[in-house]
Amino acid sequence: MQKITNLYDVLIVGAGPAGSNAAISYKKLNPELKVGLIDKSIFPRDKSCGDAIGPGVISALKRFNNEHILENEPQVVSTTLYGPDNIGIQNYIPKVKNKEDSIVYVIPRVDLDNRILSLAKDLDVDVFEGFSFNMFEEDSDKKLIVSIKNNNEEIKLKTKILVGADGANSRVRKQLNIDTNSDWHKAIAIRAYIDSPNYLDIFNERTLMFEINVSADKGYAWAFPSKGNLLNIGIGVPLNIFKKDKLDINKLLDDFVFQLEQRGVIVENIRDEKSYLLPFASSRPKIKKNINVALIGDASSMINPMSGEGIFYGMEAGYLLAKNTYGILDNQNIKKGIDAYEKAFSRRFKKHYLSCALARLLLQSTFMTKRLLKVASNDQDTIDFVVELLFDEAYLTFGEVVKIVYKFLLPSKLLILLSKN
Repeated sequence: MQKITNLYDVLIVGAGPAGSNAAISYKKLNPELKVGLIDKSIFPRDKSCGDAIGPGVISALKRFNNEHILENEPQVVSTTLYGPDNIGIQNYIPKVKNKEDSIVYVIPRVDLDNRILSLAKDLDVDVFEGFSFNMFEEDSDKKLIVSIKNNNEEIKLKTKILVGADGANSRVRKQLNIDTNSDWHKAIAIRAYIDSPNYLDIFNERTLMFEINVSADKGYAWAFPSKGNLLNIGIGVPLNIFKKDKLDINKLLDDFVFQLEQRGVIVENIRDEKSYLLPFASSRPKIKKNINVALIGDASSMINPMSGEGIFYGMEAGYLLAKNTYGILDNQNIKKGIDAYEKAFSRRFKKHYLSCALARLLLQSTFMTKRLLKVASNDQDTIDFVVELLFDEAYLTFGEVVKIVYKFLLPSKLLILLSKN
C-alpha cells in the first residue's frame, strides 16, 4: 500500500461541475491552497443529463473569467412548451432578473465537464482520475484520513476539509449515515442522443422543447438541440409514481420518440440511452456530526424539483463553500464555515426550491397543466415567470400567487381581451 503523507487543505470527491468549480473557487480565492480532486472516472467521460446550461452556469463561469470555454457553441434562443391536447407555446427566453446573460447552451456533459475540470488542472489542482472514494476517518486533531483506490493500489490522503461532490449515490453522504431521498423526493429519467436533420426547420429556430403530461402522465420530456443535427432527448417521472404505476423507462422514451415524429421531427440514430436518478431539493440532507465534511451538488440533493436541472446549483454551492471556508482552514473553526455555507445556500435558494416544488405538484395535474398553458399562451408575464423558474432563481411571492390565481380564474376570452389591452 502506497501512503501519501502530504496534507491537503481541501479534498473533493467528484470532479463534475460542482466539484471542479469548488476546486477552482478555492484556488482562485487563495492560490496557495493545496487542493485535490478525486473521481472514479477518467475524463472525458459521459454523464446522463439534459445537457442544457443557462444564465446561472454562465454567471458562475464568468465569476473567474472562465466563460471562454463556451466559445463557438450555438446559442438557444427560445423555449417551446407542449401540454395535453397538443397545446404548445413558443417563447423567447426572457431577460432573467438576477443574471447578466439570458443565454442557454446545450453542451454534452462529456465535453462540458472535461472543460471545467481542465480549468481546475490549469490551477495546479491535484487530480486523481480513475480512483474511487473508499472511506474517511477522523484523526485526533480533526483532520481527515481519506482512503481512495483503483484496480492497482490504495492511497491514503490527509485533508483539513473533505467535500462530497460525488453525485446522487454519494458514498461520502452514505458514510455520514445520511439516507438518500425518499421516492417522493426523487425522479427517474432516461437520456438519449439522436440526430435530426429537420428539428431547427420544424421550430424555425434553436429552441428547448419541453413536453408536460403527454408521453408520461405526471412527467415531462425534453428535446434540446446541440451542435449540428445533434439532439439530447429524454423523459422523467417522479420515482414514487414510476414505481406505483409499474412504468417502463425505455417504453416512456419510445413513446416520446413517437410524439416527436408525430410533430414532424425526423429521428435518426437513437443511441447512448442511459437512465439515472434525480434527488430533488425539496428534501435536502443535514450533516449533524461535528466533522469537517461538506456536501455539494447532487450529493446534497440540489436538483430543481421542476426542471431537473442541477449544474448551476452545484457550481454555486462549490463557490459558496469555498467563500465561507477558504480563510479558516488553519484553525478550529472550519465547521463554522461549513455551517455558514449551508445557511448562505439555503437563504439564497430555499424560496426558489419551494416554489419549484409547488410548480411540480401543479403540473402533475392534467387539468392544471392545460389551464396554465392556456393562461401562459395569452399572458406574457406568466410564461416569463415559468421560464424564470426553469432558468433563474425566481420564487413565488404573495403578489405572484394572487396574480396567478386571478388569471387562472378568469375566463379565457376575458384573459385574451385583457392581454390585448
